[in-house]
Amino acid sequence: MSASNGHRRLSGAQLLLLTPFDEDGEVDERSLAALLEYVIGAGIDGIVGGGTTGECFTLSVDEQARLMTLIAEQVRGRVPLTFGIGNSATSVSIELARHAQELGADCVMLQPPYYFAHAPEAIDAHFLAVANAVDVPLMVYDGGAGIELSVERVRSLNERAANIRYVKMSIPDPAKVGAMRAGAPVVEPLAGDELMMLMGLRHGAVGSTVGWGNVDPEAIAGIHRAFEAGDLPAARRLQLGKVVPAVGVCITAKNAYIRCYKEILAAKGVIASPTTRLPLTPLDEIRRDEVLSVMRELSVL
Repeated sequence: MSASNGHRRLSGAQLLLLTPFDEDGEVDERSLAALLEYVIGAGIDGIVGGGTTGECFTLSVDEQARLMTLIAEQVRGRVPLTFGIGNSATSVSIELARHAQELGADCVMLQPPYYFAHAPEAIDAHFLAVANAVDVPLMVYDGGAGIELSVERVRSLNERAANIRYVKMSIPDPAKVGAMRAGAPVVEPLAGDELMMLMGLRHGAVGSTVGWGNVDPEAIAGIHRAFEAGDLPAARRLQLGKVVPAVGVCITAKNAYIRCYKEILAAKGVIASPTTRLPLTPLDEIRRDEVLSVMRELSVL
């Protein structure tokens, strides 16, 4: 199904892509290409580059723009492409959104500005300024920077900027997806939490935006395929048997999940190094051993 202005509609497994770095902390272009081939080959429905999972908060604006270009060149239009353009400076988000539009992106993803506790009117002005600067559909982030967006607010944003067409829902309340569908029907919700992904789909999410598909794309794509086929037991087996325990062991320490995912991908041989940039730090040896051991138990490794 096509979206407006030639942009492809987002649905299914929209992957929050990791950004591989080499041991010197530079973007590893070869590993990035390998990771993209790995996930697209395994059935991921779309790529979301440059988001929080992609360590956007550690990249300079030039690096973020370069990363977007590299991803677009590697994907070559095979799946819909979304770029995270979050920045506390609205002008920078606009600059990145325009670059995404030039690259032919199908969507841009924007969380509330995260550096200050902004008033709701200021956050709305941030969203609307970016939306009005481009023709690309915009995905706003419910739960980004710990800021929840009400259904009424999302509907109001869409009424003021028609290209605000998606909402990534990362709050632990799958029932809110149903409320969003009913109260802001033009804005399509995507489930943003691995642990509640299937519940989000059952409440009406059109797809998901989660990061675990970097590591086990077959499981994430498989949940979507099973759900779309009406096979809830098969979707539930993947969700509860593989995704929940695997993700659970990676999120027990705050903000360590990115390093955990990279350690597993390096152990799989998909990327060359598990390097993350500060302020993300390496896992201690016990934690790393536990993560990799659990992945072997779950046949992820």
